[in-house]
Amino acid sequence: MSEHQNSQSSADPRPAPVEAHASACGKAIIVGEHAVVYGTHAVALPLKQMRLHLTLTPQPRHDKQQQIQLTMAGHEASPRVNSVLSDAMELLGSAPFSLSAKSHNALPIGAGLGSSATLCVATLRALTSSLGYELPPAQLATYANELEKRFHGTPSGLDAAVVAYEACILFARNKPILPISLKVPSGHKSWEFLLIDSCVRASTMAMIRQAEPYFKGRAGERHLQSFDDLSWLVYGALQQGDIATVGAAMNECGKLLRAASVVPDALEEMIQLCRKIGLPGVKTTGAGGGGMILGLLDPEKADEQQNAVKAAFPQHSVFRVAIES
Repeated sequence: MSEHQNSQSSADPRPAPVEAHASACGKAIIVGEHAVVYGTHAVALPLKQMRLHLTLTPQPRHDKQQQIQLTMAGHEASPRVNSVLSDAMELLGSAPFSLSAKSHNALPIGAGLGSSATLCVATLRALTSSLGYELPPAQLATYANELEKRFHGTPSGLDAAVVAYEACILFARNKPILPISLKVPSGHKSWEFLLIDSCVRASTMAMIRQAEPYFKGRAGERHLQSFDDLSWLVYGALQQGDIATVGAAMNECGKLLRAASVVPDALEEMIQLCRKIGLPGVKTTGAGGGGMILGLLDPEKADEQQNAVKAAFPQHSVFRVAIES
């Protein structure tokens, strides 16, 4: 029985579920991916402009069987994805009910932007909205991480947390989540990044297994400490509007990820070209092996750098995202 269920009184039954709509954003990791699986800190930002929208409609039950149908971008979801809805009801302590659900997703799937955490958070938000209440961010993150285990085995909790809070955070497993109060670089309205799609996809679980020796060998503790140090450095620099330090930390993190064997040659070539264009910080984001490259824009040359990156990679999707304080 869930914590929320315990708080319900039998004399105060929940209302019947109604149609509901909810959404959740994606995420990008600035520094600390992979190492965060082993308990060190990481810093991630929400991609508020890139969202999954989910509409949930309760259906009458014609027999004793619960019927759930999830359609994603016009296609019926796989049984593993479909069961997120029924498992979410169980986590929430809700009486099972039949429903149909449709999603529209602006987030590339399998690109390291937290699409599975986004689905789990949107599902929980839609269900609780349908039942007439909402969860606080910390509880939402905990439940979403539990649901996400079907996709990633034993996730760190970082993806679910940044999506649930919709804030830039410093995160470490089993430690308090620290939302970061961003200071916008002087004379500008926001921090700005580019996301460049490598057009390569890789399994998160496969990448975690590939990087594992780097963190568990003789030098593993030293490598983990390096990632942790970079996360604390970025945590401070984001609060000071310090572009140069954030960019340098991203580049150093990129070198560590390359050493951990999760940055293939094709992506490294793209990263090096972005650095030649002048982006202050460039690295892969998420599990690696493919997915997105995250680049920090110089606020004085943001338009010029964006145009140069698009010209350098005409076959690749390039997204510009802004994070305000």
